Amino acid sequence: MPPAGGAVLGALVAGAGLALVLTLLAGPVAGGLVLGADLAVAAVLRLVLPVRVAGALAVRSRAVDTAVLLVLAAACAALSWSLPEG
Repeated sequence: MPPAGGAVLGALVAGAGLALVLTLLAGPVAGGLVLGADLAVAAVLRLVLPVRVAGALAVRSRAVDTAVLLVLAAACAALSWSLPEG
């Protein structure tokens, strides 16, 4: 039986893979925004899911994990918007 958090981590890795593919096909702005959204989803999941289900997302306390993920999501989005198109 796979660990309880395996599905959550798998979905987030799939989102990061989608961001990579989108970066290759549509450019770094789109890929960076999708990666930022994926990190924001990870933050929300870490905030609402119990540790048993959160799996590898639960590294530190719930507040620290959520704050770090939100800062990374905001940084990815901001840096993506600052890139020139083309």
